[in-house]
Amino acid sequence: MSKIVHIDLNYFFAQVEILSDPSLKDKPVAIGYDGNRGVLSTCTYQARKFGISSGMPSKEAKRILPSLIIIPGNYRKYSQVSHDFFSFLKERYPVLMKVSIDECYIDMSENLKNMTREEEEDYLRDLQLQLYKTFSLKCSIGLGDTNFLAKMASDFRKPLGLTIIHKEDIEEYLFPLDISKMYGIGKKTAPRLKKMGINTIGDLYKSRDEDVISSLGSNYSYFIDALEAKSSSYVQTEYDLPKSISAERTFSSDVSDLEEILSMAKVICKECYTQLKRYKGKSKTVMIKYRTIDFLTHSKRVTKSEFFDSFDSMYQEIETLFEKYTTSLTLRLIGVGYDNVIYDTCFEDEEIKLF
Repeated sequence: MSKIVHIDLNYFFAQVEILSDPSLKDKPVAIGYDGNRGVLSTCTYQARKFGISSGMPSKEAKRILPSLIIIPGNYRKYSQVSHDFFSFLKERYPVLMKVSIDECYIDMSENLKNMTREEEEDYLRDLQLQLYKTFSLKCSIGLGDTNFLAKMASDFRKPLGLTIIHKEDIEEYLFPLDISKMYGIGKKTAPRLKKMGINTIGDLYKSRDEDVISSLGSNYSYFIDALEAKSSSYVQTEYDLPKSISAERTFSSDVSDLEEILSMAKVICKECYTQLKRYKGKSKTVMIKYRTIDFLTHSKRVTKSEFFDSFDSMYQEIETLFEKYTTSLTLRLIGVGYDNVIYDTCFEDEEIKLF
């Protein structure tokens, strides 16, 4: 049986800023552009308790919480801290897949082999404390038999949470949760399911309603498999390199202002570019993804004759695509990335400030 661990750095960008300026500790802090068209990329739990969230327009966040401290993001600084943190883990656990700047999956099947539940918990708590002592960063850790269960476990308690969800724990831990807590269920899908009587994850698993199945489409089978611990437990390493690199964000509320959309797109774009450089990859193709308020998802791409060789060249194309296809739309989600990536070059480092 596989033992997959998911590690999630809690409110990572804000944590890094607080480390740089300790006077910010225990204050409501967010990262983003403090302007009428700005969008927040993350915030501390002191801000979240007032309803502030990632993807929220800065103007709305300041209306809700006038004392909110909004700091311009510095992706170069975050990228370096992320690199140091996950390199430290990689030296200890070679079967590690970094899936974003602040989270990774690790196959710890051998490390946790033949351990009791209590021993697993002690081992992971020691790791969590070691990471905090080394980097002064809080992270939540989840252990499960599959990637899905590990992800659900790390989301279970934050910050500094530690949760173990094995196959036999699914009904106890996951079934009572609100359906919106199901990984893969979006903010538009959850209300739609609730109108059909699906209020909890357990309701979804037990339902055989044709309307529910039709509403979820092919995802229905994935969710059922996930809740039976039949989903993937494969952790892709750097030696099994991806053909595409992408990331996405869901806005906290519908966004139609192009400047707000591009503000978030720039954050995601830098995340993808940093990952591309880390893999020493290159590509001629960039792509965007966007989901409208009627829950239709679209993707557009452009392929150039030359490889993209800088963040600016990539973002310029991303910006052009959003301007061309989303100017008159209201969006719930956006994503950007590279496709058809090859791995035989390394770009020079460059400093990019997001705001």
